Amino acid sequence: MNTLTAPFGGLLGAAIGGVLWAKYIQWTGRTAGFVAIGIGILTGVGILLTSSRSLERDARTMWRVVCAAAAIFAILGIFIGKYLDVQWNAVAEIAEQLSQEHNISIEQAMPTATVVFKGQSVWELMQARMSRIDLLYCAAAAFIAFRIPSIQRLRNYFY
Repeated sequence: MNTLTAPFGGLLGAAIGGVLWAKYIQWTGRTAGFVAIGIGILTGVGILLTSSRSLERDARTMWRVVCAAAAIFAILGIFIGKYLDVQWNAVAEIAEQLSQEHNISIEQAMPTATVVFKGQSVWELMQARMSRIDLLYCAAAAFIAFRIPSIQRLRNYFY
């Protein structure tokens, strides 16, 4: 395996974690920021699996770069999850809010909700769906993703 392809396991783990998080929100209706920690774990393990075969055990500089890439990919995975959450769930939530405000059925509110959704940017909706605690979970996910590939004992296990 090539050194340039080593980080793609982390990118794949982040994407899978983001999709699973968005699906969790869709199924349960709860945002559950603690799931971001799972994204950090998937990213760290993914990058460890692909990097352990292509990097030397003692290449400290390269392992630091891999750890930094894992942290960045974990944050990217969280943004993927938030983006998909907005794409999959925002129209239904806007329709429910409109139905409660105007005392109409959800079916009647759905066309209006679609127009409202199209009028707002995805970034605005992502910001509206984030809280301050999400920043803490994002930092925890990045730290975990950074830490997993840096543990020498785990690296030795996969060699």
